[in-house]
Amino acid sequence: MKKYKLTLGLLSLLCTQFCIAQSTIKFGMGNLKNVNVSSSSSSQNGLNTLKSPGFLPNENASSRFLHQATLGPNRTKIQNVSQIGISNWLDQQLNMSNSFKIQSHLRGIHQMIIDSVNLTNPTPLYNLNTYNLEAVHFDLSWFQGSMTSPDELRWRVALALSEIFVISRTSTFGTNPHALASYYDMLLNNSFGNYRSLIDSVTYHPAMSVYLTYMNNHATDEVRKVYPDENYAREIMQLFSIGLNRLNIDGTEQRDANNNKIPTYNNDDIAGLAKVFTGLSWADSRYLGERAPNKWSYTKRLKFYGKDSSDKYIRYWAQPSSWRIVDGHEPGPKTFLSSTIPSRSVFDGELDIQNALDIIFNHPNVGPFISRRLIQRLVMSNPSPQYIARVASVFNNNGNNVRGDLKAVIKAIFLDDEARDCNCTEKQFSGSLKEPFIRYMNIIKGIEITPANTVFRNSMNSVYDYLEQKPLNSPTVFNFFSPDFQPDGAIKNAGKYAPEFQSLNSQSFTAYFNSLNRWIIDNNPTDYYYLFSGEDYRADLDPVFNFPLDYPLTKNNRLIELLDKYNLIFAHGSVSPRNILIIKNAIQGMPLRIDNLGVLNTTDAAYRLRSALYLILSSPDYLINR
Repeated sequence: MKKYKLTLGLLSLLCTQFCIAQSTIKFGMGNLKNVNVSSSSSSQNGLNTLKSPGFLPNENASSRFLHQATLGPNRTKIQNVSQIGISNWLDQQLNMSNSFKIQSHLRGIHQMIIDSVNLTNPTPLYNLNTYNLEAVHFDLSWFQGSMTSPDELRWRVALALSEIFVISRTSTFGTNPHALASYYDMLLNNSFGNYRSLIDSVTYHPAMSVYLTYMNNHATDEVRKVYPDENYAREIMQLFSIGLNRLNIDGTEQRDANNNKIPTYNNDDIAGLAKVFTGLSWADSRYLGERAPNKWSYTKRLKFYGKDSSDKYIRYWAQPSSWRIVDGHEPGPKTFLSSTIPSRSVFDGELDIQNALDIIFNHPNVGPFISRRLIQRLVMSNPSPQYIARVASVFNNNGNNVRGDLKAVIKAIFLDDEARDCNCTEKQFSGSLKEPFIRYMNIIKGIEITPANTVFRNSMNSVYDYLEQKPLNSPTVFNFFSPDFQPDGAIKNAGKYAPEFQSLNSQSFTAYFNSLNRWIIDNNPTDYYYLFSGEDYRADLDPVFNFPLDYPLTKNNRLIELLDKYNLIFAHGSVSPRNILIIKNAIQGMPLRIDNLGVLNTTDAAYRLRSALYLILSSPDYLINR
């Protein structure tokens, strides 16, 4: 009961941290309300002096930025950004190519399994579906890429995209690591591309077609009572592009003359669009309706069938006397979203798909809809309408008359004054609750684990057990939490949103504390995974944190250095002086034996250091990323 009350108290404190009202008025530091500026050079130069960017670069601002733009910084990376500046860092990252292929690493794991068990005449890797593959091999490969890839912005954006364009191992392909790896590689490849190319790649990916049930989707056949599946048609509009209601460019919902919201689509639009996504099957299939030939089928772009060209499929539906070839793709015109795709030969049906994606891509809702989703996943839960409008305008036109340029959109998101506002810590409902998986990656990246041979073997099983989150493991297509979730209380009453609070309750919050105990106190940050029975344990592939480097900082006269260091790394200096003092006093109350030669007792030093980290990572100042 006491533990339960403690958890509820911390939950209340966490919500209070998110809802805290501004109680002081500051001049400058991004606060420009009712301020007019003149200077000898120009009013703009004078204004820049008062805006947040005028105070950059500095290490706290750099850390705050990196917590938005990466899976987590360390001290060296913070110092680098503070030296070169945020804009230059973004340019460097946005110009990097995709440096890591999850599928390639996955193939290497499977080849190693084959080689290690010394199979006679081993099955070629492209037929490895005869082996018992596991989704955890995707986790091993994902973690390796996230820890070693220099294009850290790409990995952060891809994680955000994976929570918008959702597929999940909670599906029929959940044990197939190739399906998961191929889909995530597709997100990585498209993270800095164009939104139009992204929705094309999503639509033609077999994992999405199975997850949202349009794989082998047939044209209408009244004899067999077969009708186009409407699942993807609904979700590509609702979740991936335009949303439920018409939007202004600033993300606010349009209203009709009676002040009612205006739906973007209805059931007729869904039915019309569903006809478009017919005739798609596996790239290596022989006919429409065939099951996946092998596990590698999930890695290849879908193939189009205008006709259902094989009697082998028809025999499942009709008597031999009625076998016939039927349409695979729906014939005739297709109307949705006030547009009509003209009738054409079913053999040209892929043009219907491209026309439909063009119609969706050019819908005026897409800019504000996608901009808000990305801002929420990368920066804050409640961007102002003005912030959304500025980013959506870049989506609509990157300055060179290009629509959907995600590279320009990403840069606009991070460089916006609202994202860089250094006065945000005192603004009500600013920032966001760190999602659970990001907290884990912050720890791994911030304290750092370094295996001897740069191979990180981490199945992340305990991560999911404690936090109920890891890549491509959402319980539904609606992600781990809704972008429009409103917890009861001040947030809901103010009409604001806090998506990550949907996964926060007394049980999940207690589990987070337990995870800190395992990862920090017990120094057990990763889950070593045996690839096959009888494999020898490799300690160099199961690394721990190198805590001893900071043991000297656990002395009473240096504790503030220790706390400042990790306050910077994890909370960009936002842990309040009051909370720092509380943590400092708590650590000073712990024993620290020092012998006559001034040598620290490592057991005492280790406990002090790990306890300090535990308390910083438990603080609302860290958990609410402002």
